[in-house]
Amino acid sequence: YIEPYASSACELVTELLQYYQERVSMSAFEATAILAGIVVDTKNFSLRTGARTFEAASYLRRHGADSSLIQRMLKEDLDTFIQRAEMIRNAEVLYNHIAVSVTEPDKHYSQLMIARAADTLLNMTDIMASFVISKREDGLVGISARSMGEINVQVIMERMGGGGHLSNAAVQLECSLEEAEAQLKEILEEFHKEEGLFE
Repeated sequence: YIEPYASSACELVTELLQYYQERVSMSAFEATAILAGIVVDTKNFSLRTGARTFEAASYLRRHGADSSLIQRMLKEDLDTFIQRAEMIRNAEVLYNHIAVSVTEPDKHYSQLMIARAADTLLNMTDIMASFVISKREDGLVGISARSMGEINVQVIMERMGGGGHLSNAAVQLECSLEEAEAQLKEILEEFHKEEGLFE
């Protein structure tokens, strides 16, 4: 079942559940877990959110989804927050709207941490797309790309051998951080010349 305009897999699952002829038995915890997936994928209903997204959320709330429990589930500890702040403290802004951060070469981070750092950069004023380049725990260099939708980060990551979605993409490379950064900046320069979307 493919629906490109859906906000998330959880929204699709919720829609499918509503079409079952027999009454669906769902616990409050299950409804909460599915709603949490929608909350995460839409960044609190701010991205890729349509009327159907809210209808799915409403259905889950009627089945006992607890939004306060979701808030507690999605909390992070102080050490993780500080670690993410270290990852983005040296970010530079290119073309007025693109944030690029390269982490310290001697530090390794999980793909999830790299992705969360890219999400954080996207919350900064005037930033339309963000890229975080870091050594991963497996030794590869990971680049996590995020966008508000105006810039197609999937195309940029595909040019580096990766992929993803219009607003959420990534790539893993066997090279140094410096080489990955240089390659990304070269592709951003090409993209800027072709599309002219950054000004």
